[in-house]
Amino acid sequence: MLSRREHAVLDTLLPSGASEELPWGVKDLDFDAFYREFERTALFPMRAGFRLALFFAIWIAPLLALRIPPITLYRRETREAILMGLYNSRYNLLRQMIFLLKATVCFAYGADPRVRNAVGYPVQHDAGEPAPRPEVTV
Repeated sequence: MLSRREHAVLDTLLPSGASEELPWGVKDLDFDAFYREFERTALFPMRAGFRLALFFAIWIAPLLALRIPPITLYRRETREAILMGLYNSRYNLLRQMIFLLKATVCFAYGADPRVRNAVGYPVQHDAGEPAPRPEVTV
């Protein structure tokens, strides 16, 4: 399970109500359930990179913005500006950290059934329904 600080970083990346069509944010997802599955199935470099990226976002990014860590000391607008500092960094490693966080949040968001229904994705074959059988023409 992720800590309160880690959840705050993820919520800053994808807040609730950011879009009328897709009003759900990280707080509206069962991110902990997604994260348990992510920890079980993702490759080690992805899991380790995600954890390292959270550490950077919480403890290093505020320093880069000349702020005192952790990032959770600040309101959402300031947290967004701090994370944009990683995104706009001239150092590739720092930019990759924010991209890794965003990608992982996108995986969780895209796995949520409400989001999938809203954007018109078909039901996943492993979501309790059998996979459709492809038609074979001979």
